[in-house]
Amino acid sequence: MKLLPKNKGYCLLEVDEMVEMSHTKDIEEMVTLVNESGASRKSFNTWLFPTVSSAEEFVFMYQLKYEN
Repeated sequence: MKLLPKNKGYCLLEVDEMVEMSHTKDIEEMVTLVNESGASRKSFNTWLFPTVSSAEEFVFMYQLKYEN
């Protein structure tokens, strides 16, 4: 996952891991998780968050729950 700060405080989140996912169910779960965070989807693996801190919070919570 990469955070890309943008103008006016927005932040893009690129989820490169989605390109490597081979199961449709895994992709759907990731999409649902990010969409539930309030971000808007911009492309296959990119979401726009209203603030950098909201994107950082999502990444932190995701890593706590789903990564080692």
